[in-house]
Amino acid sequence: WALAHYPGQYPDIVMESVTSNRQLDMEALKEPRGFLRCLQWFFAMLAFATCCDFSTKLGFDIVCKDNSQATTMVTTDITYPFSIDHNPPFKFGDSPPCGIKFGPKVKDQDITFPGDFSSDAQFFVFTGVITWLYCFASIAVYVFYSSNYSDEQKNYPKVDFVITALLAFFWLAGSSAWANGLNGIKQVSDPDNWIFTSQYETAAACFKTTNDTYVYTKIGECHTTSRGHFGGANVSVLFGFLNFFLWASNLWFLYKETGWYKAKQDQANLGNVETDPY
Repeated sequence: WALAHYPGQYPDIVMESVTSNRQLDMEALKEPRGFLRCLQWFFAMLAFATCCDFSTKLGFDIVCKDNSQATTMVTTDITYPFSIDHNPPFKFGDSPPCGIKFGPKVKDQDITFPGDFSSDAQFFVFTGVITWLYCFASIAVYVFYSSNYSDEQKNYPKVDFVITALLAFFWLAGSSAWANGLNGIKQVSDPDNWIFTSQYETAAACFKTTNDTYVYTKIGECHTTSRGHFGGANVSVLFGFLNFFLWASNLWFLYKETGWYKAKQDQANLGNVETDPY
């Protein structure tokens, strides 16, 4: 009708219709759903930021029995996305340490590093980023389009409830995955867990027999110098589970805004009226 009678003014009518529903309503942020959404925005940012910012290093020394020979100091950085097995190998240079001669079955004479925990970390960060962005969008609806959120059809609250439930599940899955990945990183960051057990790759120079003696007798000792520090990573895991708690807690308040809850309440009230003899 508007297009037929006012063809030149139709875009203005559409814009007026859209902007008429946009009213600044800061009161929504004082309600539980709005206040919790602000907390979710803040802690989602902390969770993925602390994960991405975390870094540490592992290190060990290869000491020769002949004290006149130089000690080889092996180190590597552990940073996001924690694909440690993609780190550049530590190369010995012109000759292996302590003048040892590797056997013919040794696949790689250089020091390589095991472990790839990128999928766990990236899923956690992905969850944090999408929830952070969704918080922006939902807060904008709460503040600028509150009339659409509280209309009779109750479509926005239903969508908000379903997405919030999905993101709560994502936080639980992502935090559990990252916690498991972090345990793996802690294992790899302690060289004592892997440098003595691989005869033909990773750290073949430090391989020990079942008698706890080095296969290459010119090696005096391989000892760990750095096992890493994990304060920041532990905090990111805690932030992840805190986010799950916040998103799961918000479900009740969002459910009360939906038409499902209103229909249930109306049905209950109708039942009370029908059973009331007076």
